[in-house]
Amino acid sequence: MSNNLDQQAGGQQPRIEDGAPPKTGGLLRNYRQQQSSVSQPDLFSQPSSLSTTDQLDHPVLPLPPAQRSAPPSKAPPLYSRGQLRLPVSSVGESAGLPGRGQLLRSPELLIHTMKMVRHWSGKVAAVAGHKILPPAPYMERYHGSNPAPSGVEAQTPRPAKRIPWRRSRTLRIAMQMRQRRARWQRAPRRLWAVFTMALMSVLGLMCVAGTTYSYGYYEQQLPRVDELANAHIAQSTRIYDRNNVLLFEAYDQNSRQGGRRIAIRYEDIPPVMQDALVAIEDKTFWTNAGIEPSAIIRAAARQYGGASTLTQQVIKNLSNQREYALGRKITEAAMAIGLTQQYSKSKILEMYFNIAPFEGQTYGVEVATEDFFGLQSTCHTNQKCIPGISRLNYNQATGRNDPLLGLARASLLAGMPNQPFYNDPTSGPDAKQRAIYRQGLVLQQMMALHTVVDGLGPITPAIARKAQRLMERHTFRSSTRVKHAPHFVDWVINQVSTALGNGDAAEGYGLFQKAGFNIRTTIDVNLQEYVERAVDRHINQPDYQKLRGYYAMLSSYNNLHTAAVVVMDAKTGEILAMNGSADYNSMDPRVGGQFNAAVGSRPPGSTFKPFEYATAFQMGWNPGVMLMDNRTYFPNGAPAGTTMPRTDKDALSKDSTIYAPYDYGHTYTNRPVSVRIGTANSYNIPAIKAMQFAGANQVVTTTRRLGITTQANTGLAWALGSKDVSPLQMVSAYQTFADQGLHVPPQSVLDIWDNAGHNLYHYDESRPASGRVFSPQVSYMMTSVLADEPSRAYEFGSDHDLSFADMDANCAYSRFNCSRQVAAKTGTTDDFRDNWTIGYTPDVVVGVWVGNANNEKMRDVIGITGAGPIWHSVMERVLGRCNEHPPYTNAFVSPDQITCGPDYHFRFSAHPQWTFPIPPGLELLNQPSITDGQSSPPDWALSLQYP
Repeated sequence: MSNNLDQQAGGQQPRIEDGAPPKTGGLLRNYRQQQSSVSQPDLFSQPSSLSTTDQLDHPVLPLPPAQRSAPPSKAPPLYSRGQLRLPVSSVGESAGLPGRGQLLRSPELLIHTMKMVRHWSGKVAAVAGHKILPPAPYMERYHGSNPAPSGVEAQTPRPAKRIPWRRSRTLRIAMQMRQRRARWQRAPRRLWAVFTMALMSVLGLMCVAGTTYSYGYYEQQLPRVDELANAHIAQSTRIYDRNNVLLFEAYDQNSRQGGRRIAIRYEDIPPVMQDALVAIEDKTFWTNAGIEPSAIIRAAARQYGGASTLTQQVIKNLSNQREYALGRKITEAAMAIGLTQQYSKSKILEMYFNIAPFEGQTYGVEVATEDFFGLQSTCHTNQKCIPGISRLNYNQATGRNDPLLGLARASLLAGMPNQPFYNDPTSGPDAKQRAIYRQGLVLQQMMALHTVVDGLGPITPAIARKAQRLMERHTFRSSTRVKHAPHFVDWVINQVSTALGNGDAAEGYGLFQKAGFNIRTTIDVNLQEYVERAVDRHINQPDYQKLRGYYAMLSSYNNLHTAAVVVMDAKTGEILAMNGSADYNSMDPRVGGQFNAAVGSRPPGSTFKPFEYATAFQMGWNPGVMLMDNRTYFPNGAPAGTTMPRTDKDALSKDSTIYAPYDYGHTYTNRPVSVRIGTANSYNIPAIKAMQFAGANQVVTTTRRLGITTQANTGLAWALGSKDVSPLQMVSAYQTFADQGLHVPPQSVLDIWDNAGHNLYHYDESRPASGRVFSPQVSYMMTSVLADEPSRAYEFGSDHDLSFADMDANCAYSRFNCSRQVAAKTGTTDDFRDNWTIGYTPDVVVGVWVGNANNEKMRDVIGITGAGPIWHSVMERVLGRCNEHPPYTNAFVSPDQITCGPDYHFRFSAHPQWTFPIPPGLELLNQPSITDGQSSPPDWALSLQYP
């Protein structure tokens, strides 16, 4: 089989001009000449729609040499739109070829043949490794002008016409589908590229907008950061006794920010405690900017809290936001950045240690240290408190520092802020195991960070196991809220709250609970507990009744159920003990429980009489003045001519103006008595006469100067103590007699300072605020009367509980030879509703009231039967004497069977003053009796009046 391309070497083929489209050899050129050498054609040439490869793969008719050398001539095109067309002049039946009509009637055969040829030729080419190339875009065929056959009129040659080559419809569709598939394959790549560019553009815009918004939001949060960082952190207020023994810890239990908390400084936190907390809570704390972006994204994806830095936790605790919200996390992040920019890392860590929860109602590591390990803070006046956390290594059992113990305690504490309620080791064995497990996690993190502990070196698994075993063996005790001297504590809280609230105690109480004060009070808790034991002993246990000669329990036999006791330093006014009821926790209405009878008002009875006599002493009287004790009708301000009452009942009626009282027992002595005798035996008629002499208004003025604020009228009944006065005010008034006429208001607080050591208040005991009410001479005259034990014999017989006859028997018989002087006065109101005993030495004043909180009547409680024994036990104990099991040196000594407790350390406890000094200007004089003119026993009088 020959190819027309091989004939170019021997024939004269048209030369392809440079730049001109290639010319296709005419496969049917000079068709007339071909018929002369070929009797019958074998195959038609392929149509122009075939590719070049297809044309080369098919056989063609060879041309004669003569015709190959003939110049080409133009001929009409043989192909038009994919169909085979032959020139009419070259077709004739004489040539032996089929006619035009026959040729054109068989197009399907030609089409099928061409398709099969193309199909197999493509496969062959593919198997051979040839790549099928697309056809040239344009191809022209040149047809030479053939001479007209004989007998036929020669035709005029037509001008050459260039017709572009066109693909067949089938090929075009196939190529379009192939191109479409290629576009589809390239389309996803372009779409992804476009999508990526769009996404990056959107993200870029979002970043710019987010950065702008974030910066603006950050600027908005800065003022709030300052507000939170400088806000006062609620701290517990602690109340101590005078020796810095904790009496009570006050804190807010209702608000969300309430709870026990003691603030500490960063310098007080041991390094091992810092390392343990950072290891478990925020490993990048010292280097991060306040936030960890990965942690925020993780928390947002999980839709719950956690993964916050220590700084963010500080913000959360300061803002008191507990519920989770994405907006809150964003706010915390912005504020954490601001907090880190404005404050040092050490300050932020200090904040965390002070506000993070460590157990139930406990906030801050200091209180947790006290509860878990018993390491109490130490506080002193004008000095900052030394917190217990600073002694984390201290072993109380050995008294030495133990770094392993410090590591064990620190690792346990560091694990507590995560679910403190759930892991509180004091709440049970299961919770303790959870706390130990958390401790193990802390130790693992410390090992991972290669933490070095002073005294131990790097933490190893062996050290970690030892630390855990220490906590496994440790006994955790739940914190109990103690309240020693409860009535006194309540009184102090009310005083401080009133001062903080500018007179409004309710408003000031909220400030008091969160102020973080350390209040050192005046009482001694050991003496306070002795007073409480004495009250219980004499009321609720059988006691010998000296006036009755039998044993009786006052609570059951005499219907006496409660008592109030006040002990005061006579020189400084300091309250050394205060008891408001027989049992603070009692629900019995007769006991009163939490009602503080020491500051509640009750009628003082005869204990009020010394104020009347002292007022009269200022006007010239003295203890030797004689007064008639008989039936007397006092007009009590009634006008002249007022009718006298017919009976005693009428005289005592409320509607009666005329006042005619009785002595105790509805009797009179009907004889003249001195002021000394009348005072010692509580005669009523001489006392009213003294008030009538001095004037009711003047007596009331005297009581105001003594600190008694009761709004009393000026009636004569006031002389017998019919108006209510609190035991505290009565003791304060008697203090004036003990301090030679100088009145010092009662004092309950010695110092107030905060945890940083700033002293907010100090009471100078060396220079107490005082004011003179009586001269020393008047005070001593009144004291000499109240200290005269022999003169009380008319009323009290052999009962010497108002004296120190058990220490010096002479005191029972002689007022001049007594080496242990004490002044005292009793009082009993009508219907036995109140019973009092108040007395003093040069150093101390003690006042006792007994009765029932609901004002029920007592039975047969006279004179010193109820209050006297309690007063005697407390008075001697405060002076340093213990009468629990005394030696029987004389007939007046009997044990009171009250546990003494520790010794007390008062200003006067080492060397108490046992006798009252006699001021100058007084002398002993014998004064004539009013009735018989006989001389009475010598008594004190002002030397200026009686030279």
